Amino acid sequence: MRSSSVAAAIFAVVFSTQLLNSILAAAPSPAAPELPNPGAEFIRNSCNSTLYPKRCYKTLSPFAPEIGSDPKKLAKKALSVTLKVTQSASKLMRRMSRIPGAPAAMADCVEEVEDAVEELGKSIDEMVGAPAEGPEFCRMIGDVQTWLSAAETDDDTCMDGFEEGPVKRNVKKLVEKHVGRIARFTSTALALVNLYAASSSGVPSC
Repeated sequence: MRSSSVAAAIFAVVFSTQLLNSILAAAPSPAAPELPNPGAEFIRNSCNSTLYPKRCYKTLSPFAPEIGSDPKKLAKKALSVTLKVTQSASKLMRRMSRIPGAPAAMADCVEEVEDAVEELGKSIDEMVGAPAEGPEFCRMIGDVQTWLSAAETDDDTCMDGFEEGPVKRNVKKLVEKHVGRIARFTSTALALVNLYAASSSGVPSC
């Protein structure tokens, strides 16, 4: 009688243990804590130095794995994205300028935006293989800053032409939309180039 009671108790313990193990195995494992992305945080902090931090971060954060925490790569990517945006706007302006009855300001705007494309292209080329310090670094930064500032002026000049004569409202709005977008991207690229220049170790004030 006693042995059967002991056997029953052992069986109950074993059964309870198996049941507990089954419940634990079926329970979902707690989610691993999400690791911070150093590249994304670097981009967020860098974009805070621009006039359009939210737009800057939204545009550049997808490239975080490529950029990492490298200010030069961030500046180059900002320039590359800005060039693509400007090239796209340039093609649109060129098509619009061929429409019969297009205002004369449109042809002038096409020229200004194409100048901006050229200046952005030169800026990217200048940064490829540029030295990390010394007089040549300062010369490179100075050239890029000059070209980006000129591209900003091109955008302003484009819009000035639409203030001088009668222009259809919808045409002006479309130009403002695309040229304004170029201007914001160019401003952001210039700010990140300035940040790269300031953050380069061993480089005196250029």
